[in-house]
Amino acid sequence: MEQLETFIVECPDVTGAKTTRSLILDTLSDLSLSRVIERLKVYMDPVEPVFIFAALLRLGSPSIKIKDFARVDMGALGKDEVKIELEKEMFTIKLLNKLWAKYGKENIEQPDRKTIIVKTDPIKDLDMLREFVIEEPQQEVLDRLIDAIALRIIPEGFRVRKHELSSTHVLFVASEDTLKPEWLAKGQEILESLRREENA
Repeated sequence: MEQLETFIVECPDVTGAKTTRSLILDTLSDLSLSRVIERLKVYMDPVEPVFIFAALLRLGSPSIKIKDFARVDMGALGKDEVKIELEKEMFTIKLLNKLWAKYGKENIEQPDRKTIIVKTDPIKDLDMLREFVIEEPQQEVLDRLIDAIALRIIPEGFRVRKHELSSTHVLFVASEDTLKPEWLAKGQEILESLRREENA
């Protein structure tokens, strides 16, 4: 597991802080999310009750589009088709599944391993197919991270939640009660302190 540059759990209850820290480390490790979080601060107070989770993220690969692994051109002269010539075959199954979902199996042909024909208007769909997203690694990681925080890390019963999510950070503020403005402000303050540390 790659070390977090910053990992702080603030809590008036020392035992609660240690338990929460251990739970978070185990959860991130179990879901292979340790490398995704660069800096993390958690503030919790069971008396208030409030739980704040703020993290700066380091996401990897951007979305993978057809143009990243294939040539996309007009098909045979006089036919309404787009020809996709695969340069890398590793995304073939995902590509076919996405194309079948969009165009229907009856409109997709694969005459050989490296060629896929899409029966569609090339003038209308050629550029769109070049930019067609096959895989979104960042989104998949963000989805796993949200599930980890919402389902495994935030204390049970803390159903009132507000969250902020981007490719650079995640912020969760949760409570059993209505969220107080000062808790939301504290969440933003913690996030800003992480950013200052990063830029120092």
